[in-house]
Amino acid sequence: MTLAKRVACKLQALWRHVFPRAQAFCVETVGRARLAYDPQYPAFVREYYLYCVALFRETLAVRDAPVNLVFGDSEVDCGNANRTRRIDVQWEHTLVMPGGRDSDGAPTGAVPLPDGQGHYLARVVNRAVVESADVIIDYSQPNVENLRRAGGFDAYLAKTIVLAPLLYDTDVTPGTRRRDAITLFGDIEQPRRAAFLEAAHTARLSLVNVSGVYSGAALCRLYRDTRVLVNVHQTGQHHTFEELRVLPALLCGVVVVSEDVPLRESIAYHPFVVWARYGELADTVRAVLADYAAYRERIFGDGRFEAVVERMRRDNRDAVKTALQRLW
Repeated sequence: MTLAKRVACKLQALWRHVFPRAQAFCVETVGRARLAYDPQYPAFVREYYLYCVALFRETLAVRDAPVNLVFGDSEVDCGNANRTRRIDVQWEHTLVMPGGRDSDGAPTGAVPLPDGQGHYLARVVNRAVVESADVIIDYSQPNVENLRRAGGFDAYLAKTIVLAPLLYDTDVTPGTRRRDAITLFGDIEQPRRAAFLEAAHTARLSLVNVSGVYSGAALCRLYRDTRVLVNVHQTGQHHTFEELRVLPALLCGVVVVSEDVPLRESIAYHPFVVWARYGELADTVRAVLADYAAYRERIFGDGRFEAVVERMRRDNRDAVKTALQRLW
């Protein structure tokens, strides 16, 4: 995402906080409950946001409860006497190196930096607003583990559930994949991503950058037409694994080559990602494309990935059920 888009999204969030747009929210009736959400949530995380809403909707359909759930920080009139509970989605990186963008005031955590000289920060953007929610949703177990190790986030973590971005049905069949390798950089001028694309061009990799594709159906089609997705951090300081991009691609049978990340052992599906240091990404992509069938077989060939995904789907459902039990 470009800097201008990031600034625009933050200003939009601030504007909504100061001048709530309740009329923009959809309010659905689910049994005795009301479910209020913003269908115009920022595009680059909208599919995940709507996925989270859907998980709560499905659970409410089974566990009828007199409660209003508002996804966001706006005031919404649900038109009944139910208690209203607010749910916030935390989609920023918490694993940020000292000096990283938007990290002013973030406490120093306990996760060592890659060079062993110091520790990552424990960064929560707009912490006071997020922590005021009744339930906090995070997409990343490493994000949460970073805060847990840092200490001082007990109240925050007591409200937090992790919902893995399992946006699609699992379909890892080979199919006809016409695209060899892609990146999904919204801003190809970001220095380290631009440098990677230049390295890929110099290495004559069959790789293209695809930008501006955010809708679930369009992304699914793109993934199922792609052999390899390359994941590169936007900055050299923000190091939470980009699961909102990577896991949906894996669900569609894409081999993912990713820049290495801290706390990857806490990611349930980490054995199914091809990891590499930043400077070795181009060579790793070349090796994967040259031996693509073998990599596909190792990642998707024995059913282990599908089994892990099914456990994650159960974990998501259980986390939502537990959260709802706390809300009424």
